[in-house]
Amino acid sequence: MANYYNEINKMLDKILLKIFIHDMEGFKLGAGSEDFSFLEFQVLRKIGHHRKKTVDLADELKISRAAITTMVKRLISKGYLTRKQSEGDRRVSYFQLTEPGKEMVLKSYRIQKQLMDFILADISVNEERTILKFLSKINQASSLNQTIEADKK
Repeated sequence: MANYYNEINKMLDKILLKIFIHDMEGFKLGAGSEDFSFLEFQVLRKIGHHRKKTVDLADELKISRAAITTMVKRLISKGYLTRKQSEGDRRVSYFQLTEPGKEMVLKSYRIQKQLMDFILADISVNEERTILKFLSKINQASSLNQTIEADKK
């Protein structure tokens, strides 16, 4: 287990730092080179071709309604989302992608596919399985960390 421990740890640190820097600076994918955060992309992708409510987005992304509301307002002001009030309950709003929003989602998927094609280009199926196992463990560890933090309180 300890053969590559230090190297793996250093590489994860480098990757996380790059992710944080990119997220702070924003991703420039819009026609006017608007900045997007990772979460804004996820909101656009979650809405996709299906309208969603704030509570649905908050539950799916596991973040607060206030954070979703802030992101949705920003995406509406940029012209990527529209808001419609529910006919039955005026307190409920649904969000849908506009045409520019749909184009942005498609563009983000194309970029993601290009990155995955590059990453997996010279990797065997067994190596892919190992990478998937590794990423799954990282995901489990992040959930475990949240549980440990909650137990401390």
